Amino acid sequence: MTNNSSCQLVSHVLYLCGYSIILLLGLIMNCIAIYLFFFVKKLRSPTIVYMKNLASTDLLLVSSIPLKIYSYAIQTSQTNSNVQYWICNITGSFLLLNMYGSIFLLTCISFDRYLAVCFPLRSRRLRQKASWICVGVWFLNITSCIVNYLVLATRTNGSCFDGRPSFVTKIGPTIGAITIGFLFPLGVIVISSVAMLRSMKQSHVVQEGLVDKVKVIRMLATNTAIFLLCFLPYHMVLLLYQFMDNCILEEAYQITLLTACFNTVLDPFAYYFTTDTIRNVVKEEIKAGKKFLELSDQSIEKNRPIISS
Repeated sequence: MTNNSSCQLVSHVLYLCGYSIILLLGLIMNCIAIYLFFFVKKLRSPTIVYMKNLASTDLLLVSSIPLKIYSYAIQTSQTNSNVQYWICNITGSFLLLNMYGSIFLLTCISFDRYLAVCFPLRSRRLRQKASWICVGVWFLNITSCIVNYLVLATRTNGSCFDGRPSFVTKIGPTIGAITIGFLFPLGVIVISSVAMLRSMKQSHVVQEGLVDKVKVIRMLATNTAIFLLCFLPYHMVLLLYQFMDNCILEEAYQITLLTACFNTVLDPFAYYFTTDTIRNVVKEEIKAGKKFLELSDQSIEKNRPIISS
């Protein structure tokens, strides 16, 4: 591995600010999403099951960010870090666990929408197993995380999160991450999206107005955009590591990892813009709040004592 002190091409202030924004916005927005998904009775469907798990995954990823912020803050202030490397490895593995959890769950959401639009009756039984599919996603990710930590995680040079872990330069883990963790989900999303767009013109569900065509297209576009924006740069860097290893690539790894973590902020936007029910619930909550304030003001006015002159 290259020397980290000579490879610092970007100020740590950039990472400190970036992860701080992710922590603040990701925590607030995903807590709101968790509340809506778990406590609003109107939100009940197989797609919502995937969104619940995606919001939970994003919230867990956000919970691993404070240690990264602490590490970069120490490096920015040029003081010695007391963070143990085994803690860094666990946190790094935890971050990858939730990153790939988000990838697979976004894929499940796209495929579930395809089944709901194109095969609403025949796919009903399969779609009702969304909870078990989510269990499988969590099992796959947790197993991969344990293998990554016990077998592949080794100490890196420099500070806690400086540089990159050693396994990114190994061909086996890289092939697995790129093919299973990125290309396969991307293929499912693209094929499902294309097949859905082709089938929408002939779908009885769409023709009868039971499914909003604009909503479906918006969901497809949003999911694909989030997927490519957040995860394509990171996996391109993994691929490049198999052919070269230099300071620019090492800095690119840190930047693309930051970009990948930003999906925790973008996912809640996908919930809002692609789920009419959630948007309606939010509007109803706002209206109810305004009505409550109006009733409270009227009650205060009625009970206010009249002072005679």
